[in-house]
Amino acid sequence: MIASPTPTTKVPFARRAAAFAPSVWAAIDALYAAHPDRDLIFFGGGAPPADLIPTARLREAAMLAWRDAPAALDYGEVAGYPPLRRLIADRMAARGMVVDPEQVLVTNGSQQGIDLVARLFLDPGDLVVVEEPTYLGALQTFAGWEASFLTVPLDGDGIRVDILADLLEHSPRRPKLLYLVPTFQNPSGVSLSLSRRRHLLGLARQHGLVVIEDDPYGDLWYDQPPPPPLRALDPDVVYLGTFSKTLAPGLRVGWVAAPPAIAEPLFFAKEGSDIHNERLSARTVYHAADGFLDDHLAAVRPVYRHRRDVLLAGLAEFMPPGVGWTSPSGGFFVWVDLPKGRDAVALLARAAAAGVVYLPGAWFSPNPTSATRRSLRLNFSTLPEDRIVEGLRRLGRVIAGG
Repeated sequence: MIASPTPTTKVPFARRAAAFAPSVWAAIDALYAAHPDRDLIFFGGGAPPADLIPTARLREAAMLAWRDAPAALDYGEVAGYPPLRRLIADRMAARGMVVDPEQVLVTNGSQQGIDLVARLFLDPGDLVVVEEPTYLGALQTFAGWEASFLTVPLDGDGIRVDILADLLEHSPRRPKLLYLVPTFQNPSGVSLSLSRRRHLLGLARQHGLVVIEDDPYGDLWYDQPPPPPLRALDPDVVYLGTFSKTLAPGLRVGWVAAPPAIAEPLFFAKEGSDIHNERLSARTVYHAADGFLDDHLAAVRPVYRHRRDVLLAGLAEFMPPGVGWTSPSGGFFVWVDLPKGRDAVALLARAAAAGVVYLPGAWFSPNPTSATRRSLRLNFSTLPEDRIVEGLRRLGRVIAGG
């Protein structure tokens, strides 16, 4: 039997290990454990619901994928399954992005793409510019590579490019990376306007910033198509995509489309990370998406649109005075601002006791401000309409009660 270490044992962790704190999901699990008999309505999701995952199509696609066995069970395809890379390049071209399939690297979800970019570019202490708030998974990854953060606030048209310009002009250190989710942003739901996209790219060129565009939701528009991706406006943008939001998150298939100067080093970093992605999953996604994904998106958009509308109507009906929120044209999220002086983190335990759970805004910031502390994110994709309404009724009572 291996002896357990004594409490005095000193474990020689790397310095960066301090960044790997328990995830926010540990806090959510604790809320569920504290209320085992409570019917909790969870607004914290960020994925398609089970009933909108095309299970039958994926099952058929998996059977086609297995036709490549046993060859596909060997090592190979560091950059990814070639037909899938071509399909990704074609889908990007349909949105105005000219990408050679050879520049497409298939990854273990777009989360691995963030990690590979961080691995490639960041030295300890390097500055990364991020939106305030931003995707919490990106914050975890960049912090794990010992980055520092320069945060830029959002408004209804996306990142405040005027503030970004001022920060870049006066920052004592030049940032290396600019990471953002410009389309139906996670967590706010807002989209960067076309004029700001062009201004931002000009600033990036001026200051030598590598722009990382994370675009999980660009195909999930409900009113009208969004502005063109940053990558469509500038071929030097590093573009991250995923099938997690359009097919199924458990497949863990995403991609990075990088400019030529970056593509080969990224491929090397990928090989050093995990040799290659899961080959049968890549084939399954290819066979599922090919000739099907656009029709599937056309079928699910009305469902998501209706759920968004139900959530917005419920906010208008049940929220007390002084509460505001975004009205996204796509994606999965609505951002809610509580009155000044309120704290969404402190309110979460009371909300859970009342049967509703959300993600506090402070979890989406490396250095929470008073504005992010009084904010919260609500998801509308995973809940049926009656649960959305009941959840907002419960949440409204909690907020009104102080």
